[in-house]
Amino acid sequence: MSPDRFTHSVKVHADPDHAWEVLQDPETWGLIAGVKRVYNAHHFPDGTLRDYYFTVVAAGRAYEGTAHTQEADEPSFMAVTIDTSEVMGTITVELTPGNPGGTDMAASLKMQPRGLLSALVFPIIAKAVGSGFAEQIEGIATRMEQG
Repeated sequence: MSPDRFTHSVKVHADPDHAWEVLQDPETWGLIAGVKRVYNAHHFPDGTLRDYYFTVVAAGRAYEGTAHTQEADEPSFMAVTIDTSEVMGTITVELTPGNPGGTDMAASLKMQPRGLLSALVFPIIAKAVGSGFAEQIEGIATRMEQG
């Protein structure tokens, strides 16, 4: 089964350095895809988010998962891989300077089922995740603007 991909772009009324700082808080990533709990986060010595654990609820079921920063280019790009028993994928966020003092943020989530049994419920999970993705990215933008 091919992966599903969701994207959304938004203008953020915060400078890229501040937006980057907000991305280093694992709770920020917890706003995406039905995450109910983020815990046990670790950072690299430079302050970049390294990894965290999460609990996500999709299609009425809770799944435990891990997230690892795959790539980080301060303050412009971050890619985080996610892994649960049913789904794996990558969340990317690209930050570019926008209007004076602002940032353009483009986010994407690519996800796919982990195996044959996962493929049976994957369409339900993907629909649930995709239907809220734009709103969740808008929530991250708001979080960036409030700090």
